[in-house]
Amino acid sequence: MKQKLLILAMLFASFYGFSQTISIKAARTQGPGATVTIKGIVTNGAELGTIRYIQDTTGGLAIYSASLANVNRGDSLEVTGTLVNYKELIEMNPVSSFTILSSNNPLPTPEVIVPDSLNENRESELVEIKNALFTSNPGGTFSSNTSYNFTANGQTSSIYVRSNHPLIGTIIPSGKVNLIGLVSQYSNSSPTSGYQLLCRDTNDIINSSAISIVSSVEMDSISTTGFAIDWLTDNAGTTEIYYGSTPALGNHQSISTTNTHHHIRIGSATASELFYIQAFSVLGTDTAFAPIRTFITESNSSGNVIVYFNTPTDHSVSTGVNAITLPNAIDDTLIAYINRAQSSIDFTMYNFTENGISSVSTALNNAYARGVTVRVVFDGSAGNTGIQSLVSGIKKVSSPTGATYGIMHNKFIVIDAYDSNPNVPLVWTGSTNITKGQINTDANSVIIVQDKSLAIAYTLEFNEMFGSSTATPNYNNSRFGPDKSDNTPHKFIIGGKMVECYFSPSDGTNDKILSTIGQADNNIRIATMLITRSDIGYALQDAVNNRNVDLKVLVNNESGCSVTVWNILSSLIGNNLREDKLQSGIMHHKYMIVDEGTNSDPTLLVGSHNWSNAANNKNDENTLVFYNDETLANIYYQNFKYRFDHNYVGIAENGFAQSISCYPNPSNGQFTVEMNVKNASGLTINIYDLSGRKVMSSIESAQAGNNIITINASSLSAGTYVMQMINDEGKHFVNTLIIK
Repeated sequence: MKQKLLILAMLFASFYGFSQTISIKAARTQGPGATVTIKGIVTNGAELGTIRYIQDTTGGLAIYSASLANVNRGDSLEVTGTLVNYKELIEMNPVSSFTILSSNNPLPTPEVIVPDSLNENRESELVEIKNALFTSNPGGTFSSNTSYNFTANGQTSSIYVRSNHPLIGTIIPSGKVNLIGLVSQYSNSSPTSGYQLLCRDTNDIINSSAISIVSSVEMDSISTTGFAIDWLTDNAGTTEIYYGSTPALGNHQSISTTNTHHHIRIGSATASELFYIQAFSVLGTDTAFAPIRTFITESNSSGNVIVYFNTPTDHSVSTGVNAITLPNAIDDTLIAYINRAQSSIDFTMYNFTENGISSVSTALNNAYARGVTVRVVFDGSAGNTGIQSLVSGIKKVSSPTGATYGIMHNKFIVIDAYDSNPNVPLVWTGSTNITKGQINTDANSVIIVQDKSLAIAYTLEFNEMFGSSTATPNYNNSRFGPDKSDNTPHKFIIGGKMVECYFSPSDGTNDKILSTIGQADNNIRIATMLITRSDIGYALQDAVNNRNVDLKVLVNNESGCSVTVWNILSSLIGNNLREDKLQSGIMHHKYMIVDEGTNSDPTLLVGSHNWSNAANNKNDENTLVFYNDETLANIYYQNFKYRFDHNYVGIAENGFAQSISCYPNPSNGQFTVEMNVKNASGLTINIYDLSGRKVMSSIESAQAGNNIITINASSLSAGTYVMQMINDEGKHFVNTLIIK
C-alpha cells in the first residue's frame, strides 16, 4: 500500500509540474538530458565566473547559469534544471528555477586525496591535496587562462586559473603547499581525461612552513661588475644565496640580520658574466627556497639597435631618427649579416622557404664551409623547404608535433654570441619568417640588437631546444613548448636602457603584455596580427576607462580577435580599432608602443609572440621589452602611424590618384567622389561601420583623367562609416563618411 501511495505521489508531482528533490549522486546517475531537482551547499562564488558548484553528502555537481550571479559560497540552494555533458563535465544547464534556502552555512570539509584521485568519482567536489609542489614556473606569477602542473605523492596533476581570477598576479609557490579546490574536467578527447583542480583564491593554497617567499626574485642595480637581487618573505628571516656559473651553484653568500625585504649584491664580476642563483631565507628550522634563476651582468657592447620594416613608414612624426624601410630586401640584409659571422650562427625559424627570395641557405652553407659553427632549430609542422637545402654537416633539430605541443614560432638568429670582442655579438629577431610572402608582401619588421649579454641569453634558449651547447644536438635533452623551463636571464642594460627578454611558454610572457599595458599613463598603440585573450581586452578597457589612456589598435582582421575582445575594443574605442586592409597579404606585426612622445617611460614591446593562449601556453616564442627608449618607440610609431592612417582615414596611397575629393560630407547618404587618375582602372568600393564590419560593397571603374563617381549609401542608418576604394594595383583611398 505504501509503495502504491509513493507511486501515486510521484505521478501527482509530475502531472502538476512539481519536482522531487533527489541526492546529487542520484541526479548524476541519470545522465545528460535528465531534468532533476537537487539541494546542497554552494562551494564557490563569482571567483570562478558564471559556474557554481554544489555539494551534498553524496556528491557534487556543476551548475552553469548567469541567473546564479548573486549565489555565494555557503548558500544552501535548491535548484532544478537539465543535465548536460560539457567537455566531459556533467553540469546543470539550463537552470529552470532555484531557491536560496539559507546563507553562510559551513562548507563541506574537503576530502584529502592524491592527484590520481581527481576523477569522475569526485567530480565537482571540494578536495584537498597535501604536500603539492608546483613544477610550472615556480617563483613566477599566476596568469589567466593557464594550467599549472604540480606533483604530490609521486603523481602529477594541474590547477587551472581562469580570467579575472583572484590568483592572477600572485606568486606561484616554490615550496610544498596544500591545495584546496574543486574537481573539474575539461576534455575534447576522452571522458577519463582533462581532470583539474580549481582553486578559488589564495586561501586555497596553504603553506605550513614558518617562512615563505611571497614575491619573485628580482634583479636591479645592473652593471658590468655585478648586480643586486631582491625578494620578500611573509616573515622575517635571513638573506642568503647559493650561486655559481652553472646550475650546480657551489658558492654561498649571506646577510645574518633578519628581514622580510631581502637585498643582496653580487660584486667583483665581469661584463656579460652569467650567474645561476638560488635565493633562500631561514627562520628557525624552516627554510624557504626560491627556484634557481639565471642572471647576467651588463655587457661592454655598443647596444646599437637597428629596425627594418618591409612596408612604408611616416617620417612626418619622426623625432630625429627616421624609420628604415627595406622593400623586398630583408632576405638580402640577413644574408649580409650571415656573411659577416665569424664563429657561430644559431638559426631558429618557424617557416623557411626560399622560392622567390635570395638564398639564405646558401649563405648558411657558405658560413659552415668557412668554419663557422651553424646550428638550426625549426618547426616540425611547417613546410621549411629551405632546411632541405642545408648541407648535412649543419645539425638541425625540429620541434615535436602533437596535441601536447604548439608550434616553434620563433624567428631569431644569434651571431657570434661569445666573441671576445663585445661589439660583435648580435641578435636578429622580430615577426618576419624567411619566406617570399613574409619578406615581400606581409607587413613585418625585424629588430637587430648588438649586445653580448642578450646574445648569450638567446643562446641559452637555443641550447634548450637544441638539447646541447655544442655543435651536435642531443635529442634526449631537447625541450620545446610546455617541456621547457624558465632558465634564461630576463633583465639587461643595453645602450644605457633597461631591456627585458622573455621566452614562451615558460616565462609568463602574457603577464608582461598585461604589465606593459598597466604601466601606460598617456597612450597605447598596438599593431598585432591577433588578440584572442580576453584578459588583454579587459586590461585595455581598464587603461581607457580608469586611466584615460588614448588607445589605438590595428589588427590583421576581425576574425583574428576573439568575439569577446572584438566586442570590448569596438565598443571601447570605435574607429580607433581598425582592421589592416592596406595591402594584400597579412598584417603580421606583434608590437605595442606605450607612452610614445611623452616623458612617461616610452616603452616598446616586440617579438614573435601572438597575443593568444597558444602563444603563451604551448608555442615557442620570444619577446623583448625596451623601456624609456623614446627613439625606438618613435621608430615603431612611424610605422604604426602610416598603417593606421591609411586604414579608414581620408588619405590616398601614393599613386592612387593625382587629385581626389569626396563631397558633400556629411550628407543624406549620397556622396560624390571626384578624382583625376593617370591610368584607367577598376575600382572596388567597400563601406564599413565603426565596428569594422563591411556593410556595403560595389564595383566601379575609372578612366584616365577626370572622373566623377556617385556613391549611394542612403540605405544605411545615420552614423559614421568608413569608405575604402581600391584600384587594380592595390592602391587605396580611404575616407570617413557621415550620414545625417
